[in-house]
Amino acid sequence: MKDVSRRLFAVLLAIAFLGLAPVAAVATSEEDVERAEADRRDAYDRLVEVNAKLDDALLRYNQINAELEALGARIEVITGRIADAEVEMATLLERAEEMVTEAYMAAGGSLLELAFEAESLQDMLTSQALLDRAADADLLELNRLDAVTRETDRLRQEVEADRDRMEQLGVEAAALVDELADLQRERDAEYERSDAAARQARAEFEEAERARKLAAAAAARGSAGGVGSISGFVCPLPGASFINDWGFPRSGGRAHQGTDLFAAYGTPVLASGNGTVSHRQSSLGGTTIYLNTASAMYYYAHLSGYADGAPSGSPVSAGQVIGYVGTSGNAIGTSPHLHFEIHPGGGSAVNPYPTLVSAC
Repeated sequence: MKDVSRRLFAVLLAIAFLGLAPVAAVATSEEDVERAEADRRDAYDRLVEVNAKLDDALLRYNQINAELEALGARIEVITGRIADAEVEMATLLERAEEMVTEAYMAAGGSLLELAFEAESLQDMLTSQALLDRAADADLLELNRLDAVTRETDRLRQEVEADRDRMEQLGVEAAALVDELADLQRERDAEYERSDAAARQARAEFEEAERARKLAAAAAARGSAGGVGSISGFVCPLPGASFINDWGFPRSGGRAHQGTDLFAAYGTPVLASGNGTVSHRQSSLGGTTIYLNTASAMYYYAHLSGYADGAPSGSPVSAGQVIGYVGTSGNAIGTSPHLHFEIHPGGGSAVNPYPTLVSAC
């Protein structure tokens, strides 16, 4: 009887164990799913946050550079006006000195006393004693000298204020260069995470961001709207950070005719299509490449150098390394970046942003 009881107890225990085991397994599976989903949400939120910070920093950086270019152009114009005014002032002052001499010869000691009392030549030239002796033509010249002198002083003050502002913006831009580098490293660290939750979050984020940016770009028309996806187009700088900076103001009344893609100095730059490369140097673009393909001409500027395997005049394949990110030309002192343009059929530039969003 005891053996039967033992056997019955063992059977009941086994049944209980088998009955409970699946429940525990299901509970563990549900917890794993919830944990994985929480990890995915966290990874997604981190990607959203770091990319938003990066886009904001890029926008501020572009705005600062635009203001710096505008101030530089304005200072150049005002400096030219000051130079012209100084030439006119020299002529007027020469005539005014002649008037003072003539008035002194006529008035004698009274004008000499006036000269000692005057705090400046301007005070003397505008004194009533001298004006009383001046002819109508002389008065016109004196009034013109006074007006030119005051205008020149005002222009000099404007230039000084603009230079102070440029100095302040230069400090802000330098700080943003460091901030951009830090944010790019932070973003890259998030992108390089290899766990399943991070990979899934990255795929979802990239799809959502691409759709959002394409929708925003689609609202533009004409050259600002670009041409969208181009068959066989290869991203010239994979992993770069960029915003839609088409049309941002530039010096000399120009507008930005491309997209600036930011990456570490020396990052390889790729051919966006099959074609022929042409190397050039200029004060504006620095070390540049013109890539002529069957569908478009692609322009690469501010490079730090050319790739050994792609000399000027040689054919290249889409995706081939043709140069390296730099700060040449008028980009000296800026955050390393590639200025990239698309010229469909070799014609006028169109906004590269929609095409880059589709491919990068």
